[in-house]
Amino acid sequence: MAHDLEHLHNGVWSFLDEAQEHRITRLYMPKWVSYARGDEALARMEHLLRHPPCSRMPSMLLYGDSDIGKTMIVDKFVRDHPDICNEHGEVEARKVLRLQMPSRPNDDKLYAQIIQGLGHQAPYSRRGTDLEILGLRLLHRHPPRLMIVDEVHHLLAGTVREQRQSLNQLKFLSNELRMPIIALGTSEALYAMQADPQIASRFEAMALPRWRESAGLREFVVSFGRLLPLHRPSPFGEKEMIQKLMAFSGGLTGRITSLLVQAAELAIREKKESISLSLLDRAAAAGIFKLPAEQEPDETDV
Repeated sequence: MAHDLEHLHNGVWSFLDEAQEHRITRLYMPKWVSYARGDEALARMEHLLRHPPCSRMPSMLLYGDSDIGKTMIVDKFVRDHPDICNEHGEVEARKVLRLQMPSRPNDDKLYAQIIQGLGHQAPYSRRGTDLEILGLRLLHRHPPRLMIVDEVHHLLAGTVREQRQSLNQLKFLSNELRMPIIALGTSEALYAMQADPQIASRFEAMALPRWRESAGLREFVVSFGRLLPLHRPSPFGEKEMIQKLMAFSGGLTGRITSLLVQAAELAIREKKESISLSLLDRAAAAGIFKLPAEQEPDETDV
């Protein structure tokens, strides 16, 4: 049996015996496939996590187009560095605090995000100063070793003054807790952060470029394909497959993996057990994959 499954990672073999719907659910579970730029980003983040406290902590801006794979990288990093909890499930040591920049720059909302990220309910009736005091108190109680702030390009929704105020707040938190910060955003985030020379010098920028047709992309696609529980091998490494993926995805990592997963779902449902070029065409045409009409739930059953 193992000889017949050489196209799969051995950790996926047991999934082939599961019911169809369980296998399809497996398709959409988070996966990590090592690739050069992603590994470099993880190595830089690991360096920041291990950096000893100092008066001017280094930080990082990871930026790129939407769906380029920033979230995939951060998810992997967070999974690798879980909080340390006691036997009662209470956090004793927090390695990473992850939050999202408010949709419009606002210190009150930022501290509310911090409070909720630390596992507490932000008191909505409090004034901004109270939220800041509470947020700082909780941060000092269980200081994280690193903070991740996603969607930093939301800064551009505010005025220049509001943008600078929010950036200064991030700098203050880094100084106060002697904690590195990893900011994530689109290319617009780079423009917002470079507007302040002090912020730009502290947040080392790292771009995630779109894929080009290359040996690296072929290796990534083949490796990702080995994690899809299909009984038969698919032509992941062939030139035509790579060219179609590039044409449909625009070189975006998230779009590439979504196309492969959606095509794999079609392959399972139609009992073909292999992703062909025609299935990839159909997955791309369908967008977010929907069940065929005859399999959709009847409205009277909802």
